[in-house]
Amino acid sequence: MNTHISKSSKIYDSIFKAKEILDILLDIEYKDALGWIKDIVENPKRNKMNKCEICEHSDGKLELHHVRGIKHGNETITTCQECHKILTYKQNSWDSSWLDPNAVNKDAFLIRGLIDICELKYEKTGKEIYKLIAEELTRGFSYD
Repeated sequence: MNTHISKSSKIYDSIFKAKEILDILLDIEYKDALGWIKDIVENPKRNKMNKCEICEHSDGKLELHHVRGIKHGNETITTCQECHKILTYKQNSWDSSWLDPNAVNKDAFLIRGLIDICELKYEKTGKEIYKLIAEELTRGFSYD
C-alpha cells in the first residue's frame, strides 16, 4: 500500500511542477504579448523589423501593415506578404465607416486591427495568449 501512495504522490508532485512551469511560460508569453502590443500602440513610427511579426518568418519580402489603416493612424507592424494580404483582406471587410478618412471612430479601427493581428498571430504561431487577447478585445467591441 505504501508503494501506491508514493507513486500517487510522485504523480501529483509532477503535475504540480508541470503547472508551475506552465505558469512561468504563460507569464513570459503574457509579458511578451503585452510589450509587443504596447510598442505598437505607443510607438506609431516603429522601425521595420527583420521578420514578420505575425508568423515570425524572416524569408521573403517584408512589408509594413497599418494596424488601423493608413488613413486612420501610423501604427504599423512588419509582415510577410502572405500575412499582409490576409490582414488587408480582413480590413476590407470592416464597417464601411472605415473607408471615410474623416471617420470619428478611429480608436475602434485600432482595436479592430489589434483583434485581427492577434487572431492571425495565434493562428500562425499557436501562442494561446494572442487568442485570449483577441477574445477579450472582441467582448463588447463596436465601431461606435
